[in-house]
Amino acid sequence: MKTEYEAMVKEFLPALRARAAKLMSGKYKMNQIAIAEELGTTQAAVSKYLSNSYSPKVKAMEKELNKEDVELFVKSVREGEKYEAQRSVCKMCAKNLSHDCSLMIK
Repeated sequence: MKTEYEAMVKEFLPALRARAAKLMSGKYKMNQIAIAEELGTTQAAVSKYLSNSYSPKVKAMEKELNKEDVELFVKSVREGEKYEAQRSVCKMCAKNLSHDCSLMIK
């Protein structure tokens, strides 16, 4: 049985990072190293996100993410507003995985 946390870590977070990386690269012209630092991941992961080299399950979840929600997340990350970024993640995760969790920031 897959727990809600496994779904978040293995599907939702990679989907969010992929969508955010594409936005940061395209709209903000950030390089892969800067994107990786901002998103708390590796340059190799960002390279995979930008080249669409990741699982179909993650790609499907990425398509479900609301554009405005992702833009708000990226804005919060870029401005160093950690609480707002975390709140955005919780909001999107609950919406996309259809659950509330004990870690949710409201």
